[in-house]
Amino acid sequence: MQAEGLILAGGKSTRMGGRHKGSLIYGDKTFTHLLVKELKREVSRVRVSYGREIKDEGTGCPVVMDIYPECGPIGGIYAGLRACEREWMLTAACDMPLMKVELYRYLMDMLEKREKTENIIYDGAVPVTDGRIHPLAAVYRAGRPGLRRKNMADLLEEQIGRRNYRIRDALKGLNILYADLSKEARFAQMLCNINTIEEYERLKNMKDQRI
Repeated sequence: MQAEGLILAGGKSTRMGGRHKGSLIYGDKTFTHLLVKELKREVSRVRVSYGREIKDEGTGCPVVMDIYPECGPIGGIYAGLRACEREWMLTAACDMPLMKVELYRYLMDMLEKREKTENIIYDGAVPVTDGRIHPLAAVYRAGRPGLRRKNMADLLEEQIGRRNYRIRDALKGLNILYADLSKEARFAQMLCNINTIEEYERLKNMKDQRI
């Protein structure tokens, strides 16, 4: 796969009491380290995106700092797209410790089939479960040599300039393949976010029960 990985780790973790979610431990590794290990099963380079401060050192990955700070995930995705040197970028939020690379392979397979059969060029594939889209765990096209119209990074920058920081609104101006995975339980679990201390405790209990 001609792709790089991007882990979005610039959030403020307010619902986690200020504890950086990427630094939480699951098993014997931080969430960020788990994601790095998983993405490297498919890509040769994984970048970690931060806002103004690096919060989880020691991954050995290149760091991408927000070009436009304080605008949420759209800023991290934009900076990642500008830094990406491959055609595709696989994104994951740092609070998704159960994520597996099989999700991205599934999305890429869908993209390739749809582009071939429909003769359409997509800007990315975003998973959907029970009517909810997951734009932070998606596949986005970082660059298309020879394409005349604006790429995704250009459109995100324009929206940031309008101070609209909703990534969902940005996707409306792009050609996105929405992949409904509601009937795929394995993928629904991968897309689980750990946002609160209570959710983190349940995750650890689940790990203990498996052991």
